[in-house]
Amino acid sequence: MLLIEPTVETMQVPIAAVWPSEDEMERARKVQAQLLRRNAPSLETLEYGGCYLPARGIGGDYYDFIHLGLGRVGLAMGDISGKGVAAALMMASLQAILRSHSATLANDLARLLRSVNRLFCECTGESDYASLFLGDYSDTTCRLRYANCGQTPPLVVHRDFSIDRLESTATVLGMFTDWNCSVREVTLVPGDTLLLFTDGVTEAMNESGEEFGEDRLLGVLRESRQLALPALVHSIAGAVREFSDYHLKDDVTLLIARPKESR
Repeated sequence: MLLIEPTVETMQVPIAAVWPSEDEMERARKVQAQLLRRNAPSLETLEYGGCYLPARGIGGDYYDFIHLGLGRVGLAMGDISGKGVAAALMMASLQAILRSHSATLANDLARLLRSVNRLFCECTGESDYASLFLGDYSDTTCRLRYANCGQTPPLVVHRDFSIDRLESTATVLGMFTDWNCSVREVTLVPGDTLLLFTDGVTEAMNESGEEFGEDRLLGVLRESRQLALPALVHSIAGAVREFSDYHLKDDVTLLIARPKESR
């Protein structure tokens, strides 16, 4: 039997021949937009919504609302290393892994994330990784069980504007196969606002090199918190874009949740 060793042939290809055209990038942008959850599961005690503003048409930020059964929803936000097409592909991979496992492992958040990390390691390079926040909110308890895997700490802003930060409970996904996380929980009550955001929000810069920062983020929330939730999301996202003169250096992703006043 004749065995033929596999070979890899290389050739010089003009960049214009392989670089995505504007039409291809626009189609990719539409596909990515469709991946982001817009029809969220309805809850009796919580309202929530989000938005995503990619810096390069498509990118690696990620948010999702995952149906975990009657009266429960998963709130997810991630930030893939890198930007552009490669980051968008990794984002789609992470989203698919998370959604496909959530139904069977929703009752054990740590076990779910161990499985997600293992599979994410298998489909990414050695230097690729993702930060991720994943929370499991229950209508019955009004509690959010969560794991923060290296993501910018979400803020729980109370009615009196005191703040609790949901700090990291694990390192990022995709870098270590021997990986574990801890799970914490927080109770959300009427008057609270839960802010999840990637670093593209607070690190957005104006032409003077000044960052938008957490203080401005909280200032916009203070001025706009009486708005309906979709308008509140739009108000904060618009403030970030206006501050940066509509020239974003990094993807901007925002997710807001708040308990309903009447229960």
